[in-house]
Amino acid sequence: MRGPIYDASVGGLTAWTLGSSLALIGGLISILLMIRHTRVEEETGRRELLASGVVSRHAPLAAALAVVLAANLLLGLLSVPALVADGLPAGSSLLFGLSIAAGGWAFAAVAALTAQLTASSGTGRGFAIAVGGLLFALRSLADVGGIGWLAWLSPFSWVRLTKPYAGDQWWVLGLVAVFVTAVAAAAFELSTRRDVAGGLVAARPGPATGALSGTFGLAARLHRGTLAGFAIGFGLLGALLGVSARGLDAQLDTPQLQELAATVGGADARVSDVFFTFVMYVLSQLVTGAALVSALRARGEEAAGRAELLLSTPVGRLRWALSHLVFAIVGPVLLLAALGAAAGLAYDGDVARVAGATLAYLPAVWTVVGIATLLFGMLPRLAAAASWTVLGLFLVVDLLAEFKLATGIVLNLSPFVHVPAMLLDGVSSPVAPLLGLTVVAVTLATAGLAFLRRRDLMPSV
Repeated sequence: MRGPIYDASVGGLTAWTLGSSLALIGGLISILLMIRHTRVEEETGRRELLASGVVSRHAPLAAALAVVLAANLLLGLLSVPALVADGLPAGSSLLFGLSIAAGGWAFAAVAALTAQLTASSGTGRGFAIAVGGLLFALRSLADVGGIGWLAWLSPFSWVRLTKPYAGDQWWVLGLVAVFVTAVAAAAFELSTRRDVAGGLVAARPGPATGALSGTFGLAARLHRGTLAGFAIGFGLLGALLGVSARGLDAQLDTPQLQELAATVGGADARVSDVFFTFVMYVLSQLVTGAALVSALRARGEEAAGRAELLLSTPVGRLRWALSHLVFAIVGPVLLLAALGAAAGLAYDGDVARVAGATLAYLPAVWTVVGIATLLFGMLPRLAAAASWTVLGLFLVVDLLAEFKLATGIVLNLSPFVHVPAMLLDGVSSPVAPLLGLTVVAVTLATAGLAFLRRRDLMPSV
């Protein structure tokens, strides 16, 4: 899935291991930031207030783009000193840092464009993530399927084709510059063709008579589009993983890798099972991000003032909060099942085995949802930022563990570490850690709901 290794040196392997992954993370963060500072500002009415002053129509979009592009550049440059300190060439290290930033730049421009299409921040965000998934699939298909020309159609491939430490193709950054300039220019042009708080794609009018079945019906209407999009995306990703893993045991049939598989999973463990275990570990954290979107939807409704209107009717706070929380609980079940079933079907046809191993990450995902619910009940204004920060810290702990820099208490802070590797031999009692994580998740969520009952509503304005 990472494509060919261009140079088997320390620098070449560093670029191969981290380049696409960091570009993917940077692209996702850039999408979230762009939608937050463009579409969300219009939804809340702040953009219209700002426009009533002496502010150009293009200024808000230009400001958001400038900040996100600069943040990606800064993050990319921060990686350079550490690489140089390890003895790697300064020029190649700078190119590596810029290639990481390029991934964020490309998808900041994509999000700026999709923000002009609809009046909903959720739909605009979904469109941008869908485009990102399509471009990632193109890069993977180019490498896995041997269709080389497809690589030139995806920014994810451009990040790799800069070839840091393996020839340093600086000119590829020019493709990124052209792409960002063209897409951003299109976004500015489209922004002049729509009304403030409107979108180019007209919203479909609803039925003349409401048909929502209470609070849960309203929550289902709000969550269904996002969950459907995520389910399709994870299903396609699982199928791609399954196809790419076919024949892996034969391709990697070396004494070293067989020894690694035996060390990780027992004497009879297959290399492909170790591969799937590692990949599902990483993808379960992406599913957690999708679950956080659902878990924090109630806070979004509160911040926009819509919760206050709903709660002025005979609807209790717990019923309202649970109507959103249930989708943060059930949603990951759907996403992990789609991911595991598609991967198992495309890999060896053993859907139950692979899907079961994927669903084992549910308690870890629910634990993060429980933390978000607790923050929503205690610190509503900080709930979103703090929840994503907690997930980010778990990712940092896991990354440090991969490089043997985190052990003991620090490593155990991540709930994902406690999930047993169900595909590998030697898992004697998987129930105990999963049950423990579930109890922690329920306790956190219950405490969050208790705090919610006792605090005031806090809109953002």
